[in-house]
Amino acid sequence: MSRERAERRGRVAEWVTMLFLMCKGYRILGHRLRTPYGEVDVAAWKGGVLVIVEVKARNTYDAGAHAVTPTAQQRIARAAQVLAGRWRLTGAPMRFDLVVVGSSLLPRHERGAWWNERVGA
Repeated sequence: MSRERAERRGRVAEWVTMLFLMCKGYRILGHRLRTPYGEVDVAAWKGGVLVIVEVKARNTYDAGAHAVTPTAQQRIARAAQVLAGRWRLTGAPMRFDLVVVGSSLLPRHERGAWWNERVGA
């Protein structure tokens, strides 16, 4: 798959994810959020929890899950801390979710897909 096509597929997956999460009662705070540590795909709020969502467009859930390496998890956690500070939400609980789009009819949403000691669950 060409780089351009993969980028387009990823953007579509992010929009599908945001619509899916809104249907589940999440308030979208932003998407494609840039920080000095990298980009956060989607940030949302639900039940007093800041939810940082990594979106993967893959043919299988396992392929999406394996694409979020420990290094990527650390990068996302650092970026999330920057965003929490920006939004004055450093005291709020934070959770890291994974949404894989394309592995089935509906996106697969894994709540608490990983945990970061520096940030919490």
